[in-house]
Amino acid sequence: MLKIPPDYTFLIQIAIFVAFWLIAKRLWFDPALRVIAARRERSEGAVEEARAIEVEVQRLRADHAAALEQTRSEAQRELQEIIRGAEAEQKRLVAEASAEAHRTLTDVQARVADEVARARRTLREDAGALGRMVTEKVLGRSA
Repeated sequence: MLKIPPDYTFLIQIAIFVAFWLIAKRLWFDPALRVIAARRERSEGAVEEARAIEVEVQRLRADHAAALEQTRSEAQRELQEIIRGAEAEQKRLVAEASAEAHRTLTDVQARVADEVARARRTLREDAGALGRMVTEKVLGRSA
């Protein structure tokens, strides 16, 4: 039961409690609080490091996407240049083939015209000779 005023045992209990509190604080609470604080610092440091890494990852992704887009655009540009070059080469080859065909056609037309002219001369000469022969045969004498 509680007596008013408390007796000396109450004061001894308070002294024992304070002594126990100081010993527990020094031997148990302070080291435990230091461990908790160290863990908190490491955790916060790890979280900050993770955030920094995440920011770096986002930057690297953006850089990678930009580089990939640049590579795609360069590849597209090079492909267009190759296509333009191939089209120019095709036009050049078609023009050369057309010019060659035109030259060949002109040469063939000229040869055919020469052969027709020679054939006409030969036919005229032969026609004249044939006419003389017919005249000689019909008239029975030389012309």
